Amino acid sequence: MIAARWRERLTYLAMSLVVGWHSLAIMVAPMPNGSAAVQSVYSLVQPYLALLRMDNHWNFFAPRIGRHRQFRYVVEDAAGRRHVFIPTEEPSESISEYYMWREWKYLYDAIMDAPEGRGYLLGALYCKKHAALNPVSISLLKVQELDFWPEDYLQGRRPFDSKFIAVTTLSNIDC
Repeated sequence: MIAARWRERLTYLAMSLVVGWHSLAIMVAPMPNGSAAVQSVYSLVQPYLALLRMDNHWNFFAPRIGRHRQFRYVVEDAAGRRHVFIPTEEPSESISEYYMWREWKYLYDAIMDAPEGRGYLLGALYCKKHAALNPVSISLLKVQELDFWPEDYLQGRRPFDSKFIAVTTLSNIDC
């Protein structure tokens, strides 16, 4: 009886510590880093924040709204035809599929920022993925949204229509 009571108390103590730790971490994450006290606490909780992807800046609560960009790639086959793929379209099947889509989206964002870093690896992956098309080359593209107004939307246009985008070729990879 006494052992069961202590076990129950230890369980509640452990749960309270976890809730307290998590509460501290989510309060420290968006704080500005100008203070030495904040820096010392932040360095303590930073591995936990990074593990759960909560390592964000103050604008985490109100993200910057602006023009979007989209990753695309073009497979050119032996006949000279170009096949455009948009791998960043959001899935709707399952939570696991959404999770993997999000992870790939982070990779695509990193490649759009610095294509010379991993662009060639992604190009080689797409050469293998689309082997049935007999690819000659892969072009990695960044599509940047331009000005788009509510009137444009009311006229049936969409932000990624050809009139409202600027396409930049990040790299060309030979298969």
